[in-house]
Amino acid sequence: MGRHLARFGAAQVIEKDGLRALNHARTGVGMARTHGVRSGLVVCDAVLRTGGRRADLEAAAAIMENWPGRTHVATCIELADPGAETALESVTRELVIEAVGRRPETQFPVRTDRGIVWCDMVVGNHAVEADGRVKLRHRDRGGVADDVENAAWEAKLRERAIRDRGLVVSPVVWADHWNERRVATVERVRRAQAEADRVYGRETNPELLREAEEIRRVHGDRKTA
Repeated sequence: MGRHLARFGAAQVIEKDGLRALNHARTGVGMARTHGVRSGLVVCDAVLRTGGRRADLEAAAAIMENWPGRTHVATCIELADPGAETALESVTRELVIEAVGRRPETQFPVRTDRGIVWCDMVVGNHAVEADGRVKLRHRDRGGVADDVENAAWEAKLRERAIRDRGLVVSPVVWADHWNERRVATVERVRRAQAEADRVYGRETNPELLREAEEIRRVHGDRKTA
């Protein structure tokens, strides 16, 4: 729990379970201003994902003109994306932008011989997957897998299916975001993007784009297919 010493408007205060707190948008821009783009982007993404609008973030930031950290706030508002479904996907997207200088398209559906696969993010013909360990942890230990061995095998087959559609795949895990591993991961993602651009072209395959549009028209923008 933190104490808020910066100014805020009365309309930005909500009550939850008998406690007064700042609303989501004000919390998001406050996090960006205080803790930087990586942390701020996680919260600003969540604001949009849970039904908030970019205009809400902009309104919450209006009071912060000329405040320290205002440039971080502006960056987070611009880059915020409702397609980031987890904190790991948010920080991975920030890493990808640093590595390749391009904004990924989130929740990109790909039709494969194993059915529809939703990639966490795609830049051109490069799919970047934010792989959380929880997928390979048994339910009894707080994960989501009923059969860990089968989950690991299915993950391998899923990645192969994505590659078979002409996409280079870069898996990124939580530990890749910190210290020396972040430097190495940025370089790895940069090399993978260069390979994808060289082999398949800089722009996403038009056939994949057309299929993605059709899938979204039927199933929406989320992993319901």
